[in-house]
Amino acid sequence: MVDSGGLWTPPEDELGEALQTAQVLIEEGRADEAGPYQQRVIELARERAEGHPNHYEAKHLMAATQYELAGSLNASGRHEEALAALHEAQLGYTELGDAGVLDVTSFLADVRARRAMTQAHRGRGATAVLEMDGAVIAYGQLVGGADGLKHQPDFARVLAMNSLILRRYGDPALAVASADAATQLFLQLADQINESPQSLSYARYLCTATAVSADVHAAEGRLDLALEADEIGLTTADTLADSDSATDMRTLVAALTRKGKHLGIIGRLMESESCLRTAYETDADTAARVVEELDRGLPLTLVAALENAEIKLGPFEQYHRLWALSEPAPGMTLATVSGRTDPESAAIRAAELAELVSPLLLQDVNSALTLGLEAHYLFAISSERESLRMRYETAKYAPIWARLLLDISAAYFQAGRTEMALDLGGWCAEVATALIPFSDDDASMKDLAGACYRHHGDLLAAAGDLTASYHAHEAAQQLQPGR
Repeated sequence: MVDSGGLWTPPEDELGEALQTAQVLIEEGRADEAGPYQQRVIELARERAEGHPNHYEAKHLMAATQYELAGSLNASGRHEEALAALHEAQLGYTELGDAGVLDVTSFLADVRARRAMTQAHRGRGATAVLEMDGAVIAYGQLVGGADGLKHQPDFARVLAMNSLILRRYGDPALAVASADAATQLFLQLADQINESPQSLSYARYLCTATAVSADVHAAEGRLDLALEADEIGLTTADTLADSDSATDMRTLVAALTRKGKHLGIIGRLMESESCLRTAYETDADTAARVVEELDRGLPLTLVAALENAEIKLGPFEQYHRLWALSEPAPGMTLATVSGRTDPESAAIRAAELAELVSPLLLQDVNSALTLGLEAHYLFAISSERESLRMRYETAKYAPIWARLLLDISAAYFQAGRTEMALDLGGWCAEVATALIPFSDDDASMKDLAGACYRHHGDLLAAAGDLTASYHAHEAAQQLQPGR
C-alpha cells in the first residue's frame, strides 16, 4: 500500500479515486489488476508536479506509486518493467531525501526489498540475496532507533521476504532463522497489525514465513517445529481465503499440502491423506507444485558444504574459521549473510572459501557452488560496506573474486541454470572493471579482465541479447595488446 509518510493527503478527485481503487485491489490480493489505475495516478501526479519543482507532495506520490506499480507488474510477470518502475521510485525518493523534506530510509529499503523479489522472479538469485540483505540491515537499524515500534511490522515483512529468497538461493540455516524471527514478530504484533489497513498484506507475508520455517525444520528433522509453523500458516491462510483472491486460495492449498506431507512423515496418515485430498481437489496444480518443491529438497547449508569439502579434499587449515561463519558475528543476528562476520573479515573469509571452490568443482559441484555463492556474497558485502581491504587491497582481493565468479558462473551455465549464470556473469564483468586500473602494469590482470568480459558476452549471446554481447566482447578486445 502507498504510504504517504505524512507528506500528502489523498485528494478527492480522479487521482484519489484511481489511487483508492489500486490500493483496494492490492489488499484483495489482485495486484495484477491494479496496474492501469497506478499508471493513471502517476500521470496525474506528474501533471501536477510539472512546472512546480517544489511540489514535493506530488513527487512523493509518484515515487510511492512507482513502487506499488512494480508489485503489480511483478504479479503480471512483467519483471523488466518492474525494475524500471523501481528505478524511478528510487530516483524520486532520493530527490525527496536530498531536499530534506522526508526521511526516506524505510522507503529506499522497501525499494531494495522489492527489487530483490523482482530479481528472484527473473532467476537472478545472487543479486536478490544481496539486495534483500541490504533491506533487512536497513530495517534492523530503523527498529533500533527512536521510531522503532512504528517500523516493526515492516521489519517482519522484510524478514519474511528475506527468508523466501534465502531458501532458494542461500543457506537454509539463514532462511529459517529469518523466517522464525518474522513469524515471532508478526505474532507479537498481532493486535497492532490487525488494526492496520495493511493487515491482509501482512498476513500474506506471515504465510510466506511459516512456509519457509516449516520446510527447513522438516528437512532438518525438527517435525514438531515444522508442524507448529504449518498450523500458524494454515490458520492464517484459511482466514485469507475468505476473500475472492485466487492468490489467497493458492496460499491455502499450499499450506494444506505442506501440512499433509509433514503429517505423513511422522505417521499420522489419516490426517495426512485428508489434507492432501482436500488440497488436490481444490487446486491440483498448486498442490503438485508444492509437492515437487518439497521433494526437490533444500540447497546445502554452508556447514554441510564445508563438511563435504573436507571429505572430498581432505582436511584444510581454514575449516574451523569458515565453520565459525555459521554463528552470528558479535552484535549481529544470523538471519542474513552480512550477519556472519564484519565487513573487514568478510573479504578474508571470502578468499578462504574461494580457495576451495575450483578443486571442489571437479568432485562435488553442489558443494562447490554453495561455497562459491557464500564467498561471492561476502566479497560483495565487504565491497558495498567499503571495507579497507576491498578499497586499499583491491589488487589482492578483486582477482580472487573475479576468478571465483568465472568458475561458478560457468558451472551454473553447464548445469543448465542460465539465469544464475547470467547473474554471476554480470557481477564478473563489474569486478573486471575494478581490475582495469592495474592492467597496464600487470598482464595477468589484463587477461583476467578480458576473460570476464568475454564470458559475460558469451552468456549474453546465448541468452539472445546480441547487442549487449557485442559491447561486452568489444570491451574485452580493447584490453588486447596493440589496441
